[in-house]
Amino acid sequence: MFKPIHWAWLIFFSSLITAFIYGSVRMSYSILMPEMIVALKISRSQAGAIASSFFFTYTILSPLSGFLVDRVNARKLFTLFSIILGASAFLMGKPVSFFQACLFYAMVGVGSSASWTPVMTLNQRWFGARHRGRILGILAMGWGIGYALMGLILPGLVARYDWRTCWSFLSLLAFAAVPVNGIFIRTKPEDLNLRPWGDESNSDPGNDSPGPRTTVRFRELLRVPDLWWVAISYFLFALSCYLVTTFIVTYGTLEQGMPYAASAKLASAIAFSGMAGSFLVPMLSDFLGRKRCIILNNCFLGGSIILIILAGKSWAALLAAVSLFGVFFAAAWPMYAASAGDFFPSGRTGSVLGFWTIFYGIALIIAPLLGGHIADVTGSFAHSFLVAAVAGGLGAFFFSRIKRPVEGRKN
Repeated sequence: MFKPIHWAWLIFFSSLITAFIYGSVRMSYSILMPEMIVALKISRSQAGAIASSFFFTYTILSPLSGFLVDRVNARKLFTLFSIILGASAFLMGKPVSFFQACLFYAMVGVGSSASWTPVMTLNQRWFGARHRGRILGILAMGWGIGYALMGLILPGLVARYDWRTCWSFLSLLAFAAVPVNGIFIRTKPEDLNLRPWGDESNSDPGNDSPGPRTTVRFRELLRVPDLWWVAISYFLFALSCYLVTTFIVTYGTLEQGMPYAASAKLASAIAFSGMAGSFLVPMLSDFLGRKRCIILNNCFLGGSIILIILAGKSWAALLAAVSLFGVFFAAAWPMYAASAGDFFPSGRTGSVLGFWTIFYGIALIIAPLLGGHIADVTGSFAHSFLVAAVAGGLGAFFFSRIKRPVEGRKN
């Protein structure tokens, strides 16, 4: 007899679509940046400031969304923020000044604040612990697919229409997430009298972490050194990544003199290679240990950025270097997310991720401002990328400071 599909897979597929849409909207500014710099007559520092306006609101609201997904109806939360994202993406096609662009992109940050922490928390709740790395890795692939396709689609839209039309297209894409979330998202398995899919333990349905459920106040978590070591590592990793991804298309177009369509393909190369990285490396970490894989991943990320600098004006070398960067760029996000469920008490996954997202967001606010300023002062983004390489190595060092073993896994 036909066995009904577990609702966890409906959660997963709707989350995958949502990740694709959010990834498409969120990363498109870095692809459209060269066109907007010319049209709005702004400097590289101002272009970075526009990106920072997004990350400012994203940083403020992401911890709130992580807190809410532990406590409120997830379907309403996802649907509301998808509506905000669609409306704000439409406005991003309308600015005529630097100030307006900052304001509208800050609104995109509001809509995007439910794009990572709630999605990762919800899926950890619906799937057993042994499957977390794999599931979260595939979800990160959805984000990467959106980024990759926009690097191929948007240059064609710019050539035929203009960059403003691209934002209208992205707005329609964002509104498509509204019915998907409204129909399929459910808060937790116990609401449907289900256990997490693949949960082989005897824990209660809806338990989002292996082992017995414990009640730990958040202020008690703040006294745990591991929480802070991971937060600092997360900050440095994010700083490293976004110093590169924010400016890579602009670097190719305005600094290396490559055609805009060719430079946009650098973003697609990062995303396409990231799909393999976000799936294979987190899956490997399920067996080899999250800590070991995150440390190695951050070290390799720094090395790949050095290769980007050394590539210079060689298209083939630059394409190869950014593709290698993409593997390690995409692989770490789901592993950091899974470590929240591995290392910390049950029932606090969303709050832990929300706390780390504060550090992540600070890095994202700083990265565009710092990268643009360094480029304006030195005349080259290569110096910004060098800072990124150092940050990647330091991120590995701080994660290595974790002492608490992962329960039931290799460390």
